[in-house]
Parts: sequence; C-alpha cells; structure tokens
Amino acid sequence: MATSTTSATSSSTSTFNGTSTYASQLQQTITRAVSIASLPLTQLQSTQTTLTNEQSELQTITSTFSSLQTALNSLSSSSGSGAYAATVSDSTVASATVSSGVMAGNYTVNVSSIGSQTNTISANGLTTVTDPTSDNLDSSTSYTLTLNGTNYNISDSSGTLDGLAQAINLSGANVQASVINIGSPSSPDYRLSVQSLNYAPDTIQLTDSSNNSLLNTLSTGSNVTYQVNGQPSTPISSNTRSVTLSTGLNVQLLQTGTSQVTVSQSPTNLANALSSFATAYNSINAELNKNRGQNGGALTGNSLIYQLESQLGSLANFSMSSGSIQSLSSIGLTFDQNGNLNFNQSTFTAAFAANPNDVLNFIGTSTSGGFLQTASNTLTSITDPTTGSLTTANTNFTNQLTTIASQITDEQSKISNLQDTLTQQMSAADATIASLQNQLSMMTNLFAQEQANERAAG
Repeated sequence: MATSTTSATSSSTSTFNGTSTYASQLQQTITRAVSIASLPLTQLQSTQTTLTNEQSELQTITSTFSSLQTALNSLSSSSGSGAYAATVSDSTVASATVSSGVMAGNYTVNVSSIGSQTNTISANGLTTVTDPTSDNLDSSTSYTLTLNGTNYNISDSSGTLDGLAQAINLSGANVQASVINIGSPSSPDYRLSVQSLNYAPDTIQLTDSSNNSLLNTLSTGSNVTYQVNGQPSTPISSNTRSVTLSTGLNVQLLQTGTSQVTVSQSPTNLANALSSFATAYNSINAELNKNRGQNGGALTGNSLIYQLESQLGSLANFSMSSGSIQSLSSIGLTFDQNGNLNFNQSTFTAAFAANPNDVLNFIGTSTSGGFLQTASNTLTSITDPTTGSLTTANTNFTNQLTTIASQITDEQSKISNLQDTLTQQMSAADATIASLQNQLSMMTNLFAQEQANERAAG
C-alpha cells in the first residue's frame, strides 16, 4: 500500500506501508536508499543558500557604491557653476540665480519698469452666466482667439464657460484664461477673463462662430525695461521679467529700482558636497569591513572585496604635483586608522579662501583631470552596467544560481523516481511475503488441527 507525502528532499513522493511482518525493515531500506541518494541534493541546497547570501551582500555593497556615485555627481556640479553664487544688494528689486558657464562679476541693474500684462474680460450684453459648469456666454461651440494678429481655433463641445476657459488654455496661445464672478453671492455673474502671459502691449480678442467679439480690453500691457551697468542709453525692452544678464546669470526683476548683483565663488556648496562624499565613502568602507576576519560576512575571502578595497585606495592616495593643493588632506579630507574619511570644513574653507582656483583645479571635472576624473574612472570600472566589476560579479552569481536551481530540480526528480520505484518494488515484495506468511499460517493451523484430531481419535 502506498500513500502520498512530502519530504525535505523531494516534492510529492510515496511512502511504503506494508502488511507483512517485514514491512518496517522494507521501509527502512527505502528510507536509507533515499537518504543516500539525497546527499548530492543537500549539498546543492547548501551551495544555493551560500550563493544567495553572497549575492544579497553584493547587492548591498552595490547600493553603497551607488550612493558614492551620487555624491560624486553632486561634487561635480558644485565644482562647476555650483562653485559660484549670486547675491543682490536689494532683494525687493531683483533676485538672481547662476547656472553653467557663469563667471565672477558685478552688475548694476536699474529697473525702470516691471511691465504689465494685457487683461481682457467678456463683454457686457452677453448671456449672463450664473453657473459656469452648465452655462456659457452664447450657444457657439467653436471660437477664434486672436493674439497679436495670430488666430487660434477654439473648439468646446461642453457648452459651458468652464469648458471654454479650459479649451483656450489648451490652444497653445500664450495666454491664461480663467472664470471670475463679478456679481454678488446671491446674483452671480461669471465672466471669462483672458490675460496675456507676456509683459507686452498684446492685443487679445475672442470671436464666436458668428464673428461676434466677446472680449473687452481692461488694460493693455507694457514691456519690462531695464539697464545693466547704465547700458544701453535707451533701456532694454523685454516681454518677461526673467532676464539673462550674462552667460549663466539669470535675474528675476521684481520692481522698479536699482540693485547690485554680485557673482563670486562660494565654498558652501562645495563643502557640503565634500562632506557628503566622505559620508558615502565611509558607508562603503563599513560594508567592506563586514566581510573580513574569522566571523566576517557572506563575501569574506572573496577576491572581489580585496579588489574593491584596492580601487578605493587609489582614491585615497590621489595627488597632484602642481598648484598649492596637491592632496586630499589639503582640502580637509583625511583618513583615520580605520580607513574612514573625515572632512574638516575649517581646513577646506581656509584653503578655498587662499587659493580658490587651485582648489577647483585639484577637484577638476569628470572628463578633464583632477580628483573627479580619477574618481569617475574608478567608479566606472566598478559600477558600469555592462563591464563593471560589481555587474560582472552579480551576473556570475545569477548564472550559478540558475544552474544550481536546475540541478536541484533534476536531483529532486531523480529522488522522487527512486522512491516511487523502491516503493513499488517493496510493495510487491511485501505482498509476496505476506502471501507466503498467510500460507504458512494456514498450513501450520491445518497441521495443528490434524494432530489434534488424531489425538482425539486415539
């Protein structure tokens, strides 16, 4: 007799339950044979667990290197345009931001006009709209918006004032449409308001399908006008309050008046980036340290750990032979006895104040030399999605785990087949033994009965 069960070494297999007096011995034979056949499977499962743990640790290390890459990206941006900052003498007149290509300089901005936008509103005499979600100015479903002589076709099938405003905003015209209530709460009068987005004397009109003009102009806009360092003699006209004074220097004009804009090198962003770099570096160092020693982590003894340590060491030992800044310690980055990177902001600030250009040259860029190029090249060799050492190691683990999973499946199938075959064989043997035992019992009983009968007759 056979029943279905689940073992630790195979999926659904058969367990032998015999009826002969030798059934337990036959079951022991099956169990021992399956146990011996399961030894390779147990080894494969142990190897699978080991590889899974190693890959998991590898992914943790990969995450720390990703954080270091982010820190390097921040350092790169902080050493470029991020090394500059813009200040204004009167923040009520203007604000300023810097971007790529900016240079140090001083600028006097004189704002003679901050300009205005053309404002229009739907005319009197049109249908009074008390509910903009259901009513409209008239019965048209198609309109023409004219902005400075350019026509925009407006189609609105909703038949509502809200729908018309939304259609205008989706037309691509450089205007903003909204719905406003100029009536009282008890007697609402919703109107369509269309405003130019430019600071310029724009002309705006909306006509319906019958060519009826629907807008009245409340005010015509005007240009923003300003001068930079007193030039030109006739102020510059602009249709926006956001203006570019120099390469990488954008100024937002806020009100009329005069303000000084100063662009200078600033150590703040760079100091923050260096501090973040040290933190990210130390996270990697801590994770690698977990995989050293007798009680180390999953990757203890793996050559990858020593390779990564060596590559990080190339960053720690970076130096330059020219300029006043020649080592990381000169900008406040020093290593302690545990290999952790410490950032001393005071040292950095003093170095930057004394030789800002030397500091920036030492840091360099990811493509043109300095620390950043060395760091970028090193990280690329580690994290490149195709050829990086971490990528290669992860691919190897994945391939090994795939192979072992297939081998485990094959071994489980072999064990299951072996147990089924042995169960069938032992069942047959047990049935034969049980039959012989029954026959023996019957013959013994008959012989005993015959002897009893003879004794009774004598």
